[in-house]
Amino acid sequence: MYSFKKTRFIPKVVIALSYLTIALLHANRSNEATLEPITVTSVTKTQKSIDGVSASVVVIDKEKIAEMGSVTLGDIINKTSGIVRQFGTFASATSKSKSSISLRGMGASSTLFLINGKRMAGEADNAYDLDRIPASAIERVEIVKGAMSSLYGADAVGGVINIITKKPAEIFEGSLGFTYGANLDGEGDNSELNFHAAGREGKLTYSLYGSGLDSKPYYERERANILFKTANGKVTPSQHPNPSVAAIPDSYETDITYRDEANVYNLGASVAYDFTERVSAGVDIAYMKEERKGVYNSTFYPSGIVSNGNRLPAFNVPINAKDENTRRSISGDITWIASDRWSLNFQAYHSDYKKRNTTTMRHYQDFGFASEADSASNSMNGNAKITSYELMTHYAMNDAHLFTMGSEYRNESRDTTIFTQGSELTKEHIDYKALYMQDEWEVSETLNVVFGGRYDIISIAEDKPTFRVGAVKQLENGINLRANFAQAYRTPDMKEIYINKQTPIALIVGASYRGYDLKPEFTNSYEIAMGGQKDGFEYDVALFFNQTKDRIEQVAGDEPNTFTYENVSKAETKGIEARVSYTFANKIVTGVSWNELRTENKDTGKSLEFTPNQTINVNLDIPITKNLKIGTLTTYIGEQEYSVTQSSGTIEDKTTDAYTLVDATASYIFGDKMQYRIHGGVNNLMDEKVDVMLGSNVGRYLYLGASLNF
Repeated sequence: MYSFKKTRFIPKVVIALSYLTIALLHANRSNEATLEPITVTSVTKTQKSIDGVSASVVVIDKEKIAEMGSVTLGDIINKTSGIVRQFGTFASATSKSKSSISLRGMGASSTLFLINGKRMAGEADNAYDLDRIPASAIERVEIVKGAMSSLYGADAVGGVINIITKKPAEIFEGSLGFTYGANLDGEGDNSELNFHAAGREGKLTYSLYGSGLDSKPYYERERANILFKTANGKVTPSQHPNPSVAAIPDSYETDITYRDEANVYNLGASVAYDFTERVSAGVDIAYMKEERKGVYNSTFYPSGIVSNGNRLPAFNVPINAKDENTRRSISGDITWIASDRWSLNFQAYHSDYKKRNTTTMRHYQDFGFASEADSASNSMNGNAKITSYELMTHYAMNDAHLFTMGSEYRNESRDTTIFTQGSELTKEHIDYKALYMQDEWEVSETLNVVFGGRYDIISIAEDKPTFRVGAVKQLENGINLRANFAQAYRTPDMKEIYINKQTPIALIVGASYRGYDLKPEFTNSYEIAMGGQKDGFEYDVALFFNQTKDRIEQVAGDEPNTFTYENVSKAETKGIEARVSYTFANKIVTGVSWNELRTENKDTGKSLEFTPNQTINVNLDIPITKNLKIGTLTTYIGEQEYSVTQSSGTIEDKTTDAYTLVDATASYIFGDKMQYRIHGGVNNLMDEKVDVMLGSNVGRYLYLGASLNF
């Protein structure tokens, strides 16, 4: 049972209930404000009203993104209720500045990221992408919560985040924008310049966007306690019998990077051509280039001190890390509307990601190196590629049934240094072949049902069938009842199967080297919900329950100081997601989102790591005048459990403190055609401290931006 031990939680409850009460008291009052209908594509791969889908969906459009003052996708996620960023979950010393997304407590590996419905080649778990995808390029973000493998295959276990970029327009439109922000000490500052243009020339429509992001670092001061291994265990340098080791300081005070110093450039273009009224084709291209660098503590690092022909390994060593990464993506599609009831679409897509890393010792001379370049370790370099082909058809057999059928082939390959102990690139790949089908059945004017199934043939694992059935029943105007059952799976990634590397964490040996058959994780997901909107009042309440078997976890290996991967546990996540908002006649909007989450590793009885029991968001948006709008967002994140391995090898369970962040925003629109916007705000207004295990926080962060729409 949840314990309200922290008295500082009570004010958050009072605030949330106050806003909820205001909304409920006004729910039945006459209201001239109307809510625009929202359509989504990520749930069924067809254009559908959000009221007609059985899954829980959150849609963040470009207007809301602008009001947030967001610079990157990460900024958008930070201000979206019920979504948790997990930091430090990667086998790399640089992981403290990287994060991924967990939906409904299912973990960072269980959220499928898509751009325009397509997978991105990149780091495992999309470790960088939250902070490299520019908000200015995004038309909207669709977040589908719950299992979705019946449409998307592997990895869509906790849900799907589909980032839809700005598309061609029927009339010319464009924008220019600039934003700058920093904390009160001038740290962690970001400056971003972006542009967008779209329009039509005859049968050709086009869109072009670009952005440049310059980020300065944010540090947390930490002590690195240096250790070396001896026959009697790990000792400090001063305790080591080797005189060269004994001369090394026992510790270093180091500013560790929690926000990278980075330069990120994005460029994208889309063109579409209508050959006839029934045949059209389009091409999308995207290019990303970035440089990142920071200072970190490496758990393990070979020193320059040689004993018996071997370099002595040091532990907890400050390092400098630098990345140079690029990604190129191109996709093409052609659509044929054969008749009023039948259409056919073919898509081809290729994404190519290259990572080049340089890692060196920060205090290289102390550790026996003549130069910093001499201290360079075997870096985790690599090339990742995704190529896919998909043929999909929609067929309306009658007015009640819309069938979606398709086939997909996808090849994912990685050419990387982590598959061997050396520095050479070694290639591994996984092939996926799939067939899927879906029936959207309008049983009556008030009842819609969807059935779906998919069969995946996977080159490195057993074949996987997945199914889904959902229903939406309109009980009366403004009250919709939803029910959903869905299945999902996650195949082991290439790292978990093929890695054989002495990483900055430890020696990690993949399952294939041990002859271990690593099975895909498999999840059954259940959900029942009720929601709707009427007269400015909007609400949604969802209860969900997920059961996972064959959960893949990193465990101790067969040899000392090694790790590997095994199917070791079953897990359950369950919870309640509730949100309510009210739009007054004067356009004031107030809302509360409340998420209760309980997770359990069924083998250990412990909660899953980095899954807060509770998150609460309270928002208030006030139009002061026709031109001026202000807003506040209060976010409460509950306690989170995790474990750490001590130098002695023992495991210690820990709990992070709960925290509350208060953000304030303001925007002013002016000009003859309301084409100019000035926006600004303060994030973390109360200067709340956040545990470094959760990624820390830069403190009060002020930003100001301007944009021109034409």
